[in-house]
Amino acid sequence: MHYESEFLVVTMLARRVDSTVQAAFEEAVVAAAGTDAAEHLSRAWVSAYGLNPHPDQAYLEAVKAVEVALGPLVAPSNNRRTLGSTIRDLLNQQGKWELVFVDAAGQPADPKPLVDLLNVIWHGHARHGGAANSRVHSQEEAESVVHLAATVVQWVKLGALHRVP
Repeated sequence: MHYESEFLVVTMLARRVDSTVQAAFEEAVVAAAGTDAAEHLSRAWVSAYGLNPHPDQAYLEAVKAVEVALGPLVAPSNNRRTLGSTIRDLLNQQGKWELVFVDAAGQPADPKPLVDLLNVIWHGHARHGGAANSRVHSQEEAESVVHLAATVVQWVKLGALHRVP
């Protein structure tokens, strides 16, 4: 019976998610294989796309995936890394980080686009009860943030963000 349940979940996933999108997500998990980021991404995916979706759990796991992937890179000595502190550290270390992408002048790009993406994830998360954004996450919001988190995790694992030499 267990095998049949897993098969049904996979079948449902194939119907709900474009195969290209699913393949890109799987590449991010493979890039992070053996890390907590991969575990959180996997849990986020199941929470978003499983037979009984849990949007709030999907969002939480997506945030955790980003925190554990990016935090050690940006602030290796901080033992209490959060997405907010990681964003703050990136902003406070202006000029010390760059992306593998180039800007309009052909120079390595500033990490501002990544910081903007992180802010979308962070400000949209209803983690803290009583905050202005405290609410139940929608299914669409949860699915979207899972894909954003997969992108960030894959960027980190591929070295898209790195310290300026």
